[in-house]
Amino acid sequence: MMKPVAEKGFSLVEVVITIVIIGIALVAAISGWSNIARHSADVMWQSKVAYLGQAYLEEILSRRFDENTPIGGGACTPSCSIEATEFGVTTSSGPYTSKDGESRENFDDVDDYHGINENAVGLFVGLIGQVQAYDNYTVAVDVTYVGSTYLSGSNDLLKRIQVTVTPPANTGQGPVVFSAIKGSY
Repeated sequence: MMKPVAEKGFSLVEVVITIVIIGIALVAAISGWSNIARHSADVMWQSKVAYLGQAYLEEILSRRFDENTPIGGGACTPSCSIEATEFGVTTSSGPYTSKDGESRENFDDVDDYHGINENAVGLFVGLIGQVQAYDNYTVAVDVTYVGSTYLSGSNDLLKRIQVTVTPPANTGQGPVVFSAIKGSY
């Protein structure tokens, strides 16, 4: 009499358990990959925001402290009449102009930038024409005195320049604020 040969292989229960385990692992892997793909462009958006913030701050900080500060810098003399009313940027149908009537390309002191709220391509228009890579990024500038009076009785004043860069809405990124202090020296 022949002995029955034992069959080797997987039972139906083992196959079902294996399929379930592989299915759970695939769902987890695909979920992780989709999260990575969704945020893969974040570094690009953040780099553009950082570049714009730095570019605006550099442009603004390269200007004089106020209208009465000598070209090339220097301490504000007693003849400087600095008041908070000096700030003020108005908009018209064209580009921004300062309260002194200066157009953007003629801004000569940090106060001229106060109140700017523009599409970021405005930074490049005078330099190299419109740059589409920065279209839909908005930049707002706020210039304020750090203190409302002279500090310690001296003529040294400080102004805080705050640049807020907002990337396009479809990026999922929020606005980023860049700040710097400009002194009368």
